[in-house]
Amino acid sequence: MSTARHPFSKVEGLGNDFVLLDHRSRVTNGAPVASLAQLRAWAPAWCDRRRGVGADGLLVVTDSVRAGVDAGMVVINADGSRPEMCGNGLRCVASHVASSHRDRHDPGTSTVTVCIETDAGDMDCRVRAGDLPTLAEVDVDMPPAVHGPTHTVEAAPEHRFHVIDMGNPHAVAFVDDPAALEALARGLGPAIERAPQFPAGTNVEFVHAERPDRLRTWVWERGCGITQACGTGACAVAAAAVAQGHAAAGVPLEVVLPGGSLFITVPSQTLAALGMRGPAREVFTGHLMAPTSA
Repeated sequence: MSTARHPFSKVEGLGNDFVLLDHRSRVTNGAPVASLAQLRAWAPAWCDRRRGVGADGLLVVTDSVRAGVDAGMVVINADGSRPEMCGNGLRCVASHVASSHRDRHDPGTSTVTVCIETDAGDMDCRVRAGDLPTLAEVDVDMPPAVHGPTHTVEAAPEHRFHVIDMGNPHAVAFVDDPAALEALARGLGPAIERAPQFPAGTNVEFVHAERPDRLRTWVWERGCGITQACGTGACAVAAAAVAQGHAAAGVPLEVVLPGGSLFITVPSQTLAALGMRGPAREVFTGHLMAPTSA
């Protein structure tokens, strides 16, 4: 087993928590840098909530050689799988990167704008620099919502799932009883995630339209299970709500998740970027060693 100590930050956005590893060349300064293959193998042990740090996944901050891009982001789920995108993780990475650009405030504001490269494209993020990186509010221009067909699934024939692509896949179902949301997500999420209709797997959202500007939601995340919040899931929920006539475009919609609220603005123009606003926080820093079984 390697005895190298890997520096990390524990970060979270509305309780969706991550181990963040900054692998930018100007930051590492001789510190060990594991390969993505190693990190995928180590993720289950590091994310274990009893024997590791505990997290929903890993966030790897990388260099980018493209002009106008400040850093790259790679996401690894707690089970070692690699999703295309993570909205809460993106806010955490944006806050972390912005903390090294404090001198780059927009004129007359405390906002730092950074561009983060992801597997779903480049994302512009505006970080309101309060106590960076301890706590920040982040606005993100998320990818356009791409609407797919509506599916029924054998495991839940009474529900219709609206397929939304936010750079990663989502299946959104609206229900009348808000008290049933958690049980539906926990009970049906695993089967729906792996249903034949979703060959790449899918995130699953159960939603109650509490009022036209508030959508109460529980999420089963692909590769993670139940999480306290999901940024891309909140975007998918808002997009589906507008498409189904539950909410209006062009105004912030509050998506209430177990960990708190995200505010999503769905544009009236087709294939325009969605706006996401929510918090990001650094909890603590430390060092990790490779798992003993690795």
